[in-house]
Amino acid sequence: MRTSPSTTPSSSAPSNPTRSSRGRSRRLLPHWWPELLVGAVCFGAYQLVQGLVTGSQSSAVARARSLWQVEGEVHLDPEVTLNQLLNQHPALVALLGGYYATLHFAVTFGVLLWLRVRGNGAYRPLRNTFLVTCLIGLLVYWLLPLAPPRLSIPGVLDTVDPGGSAAAPDPFVDQYAAMPSLHVAWAVWVALAIVVAHPMWRFRHLAWAYPLVTTAVVLATGNHFLADTVAGAALVAGVWFVVGHLHRPGALAPPHRVVRTHGVSRD
Repeated sequence: MRTSPSTTPSSSAPSNPTRSSRGRSRRLLPHWWPELLVGAVCFGAYQLVQGLVTGSQSSAVARARSLWQVEGEVHLDPEVTLNQLLNQHPALVALLGGYYATLHFAVTFGVLLWLRVRGNGAYRPLRNTFLVTCLIGLLVYWLLPLAPPRLSIPGVLDTVDPGGSAAAPDPFVDQYAAMPSLHVAWAVWVALAIVVAHPMWRFRHLAWAYPLVTTAVVLATGNHFLADTVAGAALVAGVWFVVGHLHRPGALAPPHRVVRTHGVSRD
């Protein structure tokens, strides 16, 4: 006589109220809330640094003029020429002004959100590279404020704010935060993120056009010296080199799924 195997009811694990409350709080928050927190922290730190360097305008202008003199001695001082060329074309002035004022934040945080949503192993090292780059840049702004060409070099006009930000400074903008150029640093980071996150995409290296265009924009609008742009790009490269080595090997590659069949592991 064939009998059916007896079944015993499985005991359910006791529920953890703390864990369930955490799960509910996670569901209430959007999955991209860490990026909003990153942006808020960066903005708050920027405002703090702006307040700390309020009394350093004279030294910032002096450093800027010394830097411009060094650039002139090595014949790498295109700031005045590019600015004067730009001011001959009002339509281009408006276009580059909008580029400078909006894409800096929109593109950067858009890519950061895209990396978060994409969810591969490249997110953490790239996010950490972005954060460390910002922190080092803010530290330099605090310790060694440097005026941009539009506030320190004769003949360079402020094309983004033609009314003159020195007379009526924007409370949300640090006027003496030129070195390194975070506009260029963030643009380099965006290109790096696209290249790293899309290693098999044929046209991924076209992303490097973005920091090149950004460099031309910040120079022509009188907001940065050439040395500022080089420092911004070098900062991202150096931070990425260190952060990439701190992450464990294979962090950029998607995890392998291991399937066990009759005691044999298969990748």
